[in-house]
Amino acid sequence: MKRLLLSFIFALFLTSCAAEETPPPYNPPTPIVDHAPTVFDIDIESPASTARFDDPRPNIILIVADDQPYHTVDYMPFVKTEMMKNGIVFENSFATTPLCCPGRASILSGQYAHNHQVLTNTPPLGGAAKFDSETSFSIRLQDAGYKTAYLGKYMNGYDDLLPTGVVLPGWDVWNVFVGKNLPADEDAGNLQYYYNFSLSQNGAIADYKRNDLNFSADVVTRMALEFIRDSKDAPFFLTVNYYNPHSPYICAPRHKESFRASTGWDWVQYRPPNFNEENIRDKPDYIGELSPLSDAELDTVHLQILRSLLSVDDGAASIAAALKKARLDDDTIVISTSDNGLTIGDHRFGATKNCPYEACVKVPFIVYAPGRFEPRIDPNLVANIDLYPTIADWAGFQTPETVDGTSLAPLLADPAVPWRDALLIEHWPTEGGVGSMIPEFYSIRAREWKYTEYSTGETELYDLVNDPYELQNLAGKRDYREIQAELAARLQKLKKE
Repeated sequence: MKRLLLSFIFALFLTSCAAEETPPPYNPPTPIVDHAPTVFDIDIESPASTARFDDPRPNIILIVADDQPYHTVDYMPFVKTEMMKNGIVFENSFATTPLCCPGRASILSGQYAHNHQVLTNTPPLGGAAKFDSETSFSIRLQDAGYKTAYLGKYMNGYDDLLPTGVVLPGWDVWNVFVGKNLPADEDAGNLQYYYNFSLSQNGAIADYKRNDLNFSADVVTRMALEFIRDSKDAPFFLTVNYYNPHSPYICAPRHKESFRASTGWDWVQYRPPNFNEENIRDKPDYIGELSPLSDAELDTVHLQILRSLLSVDDGAASIAAALKKARLDDDTIVISTSDNGLTIGDHRFGATKNCPYEACVKVPFIVYAPGRFEPRIDPNLVANIDLYPTIADWAGFQTPETVDGTSLAPLLADPAVPWRDALLIEHWPTEGGVGSMIPEFYSIRAREWKYTEYSTGETELYDLVNDPYELQNLAGKRDYREIQAELAARLQKLKKE
């Protein structure tokens, strides 16, 4: 009854607000179905052996994009019309620290950042050197008899590990980007991960000179297909880590014209109700220090991100085709996600991460295994820390006590099983960029509420049922003292887990 009363009061409050503060929700369009992805072919002479099918354990493929905004899956034709249609889509999935390196460490270790201690992207608080690679699930996968492969982006600061190109524990195949430590600005420097890039190929450095065939996402996709071909007769785990669509949001040459008016693609401007939010009186002080990008600049970023993601979509389609050719499509589970989310103008942030708001912390999370799980949209709260124990269940090894996540295996099989009702989100100021402006914070993300505490003493409380775009901060308001106190107490418990 109290919940209904609070919701009613809040609904009345919202209707009294100015119309410009509550514009209609943003609804991305469904992509043109007949836009066929580019499928890279590979010659697989024979299907997987009979002996492979005697082992009931599934192959596992984890596809990870870099800085993918949650809504952009709606513009990925294969992901949208095949994987989401025939898979399980978790609509409340989160990166427990919305930043690349901590997020990837949480995937590999199954731990919150306050436990694995990779807090930012660079020393002294973060970077690859800070991560204890002995906690990676890859080691236990190898021990369980899985062949393992890591392709693409590892963690920020991998270049600082010695010897250069070192193969980390648990990986049979290691094809990982090696940076060139360019003294350029961030966007120009990151261009090296799209063209003119280098890879550690099982410890040997290989340079890929710029040409249309050597677009990095396509190179990584072709390597994934080769691994499937070469590993089809034994259980395998493959993680494909694309650099796309990370800034500077580069796309393959074949996608440069996508979403232009002449192509017939359905694209709409990204204009959620919190887009370049004007009324920030109830927001933390640092929001007022942000320099919003113009609408035109954000539209350009949005389009570039969508074009860049089409290579990831092509990769997913190509992997599915190779699995079918090897007759492993019924014996493989594919998961598609991102290391963190990204704002595109939400709450005055330009194109960035690190914030406690939904655009930063929410990530795509799709489990695709036709015939194994019934397709559905699942509202439960899941996170990157859940991947480790889920993989452990599928591969048949025990999850260590150090893991903070919970196996998704029971939930995937039965949506009615009891499940968590809250997650911890945490952030530490970065060494530069917008992330350095955001104070240390801890959030509890519950089913219907989000509560955040900053090191400055500022707090935020949002009713996500009536205010999903986090426009009205209810922290400190008399009618919400009880729910705020309850969430604050639960947040302290989560911080100690």
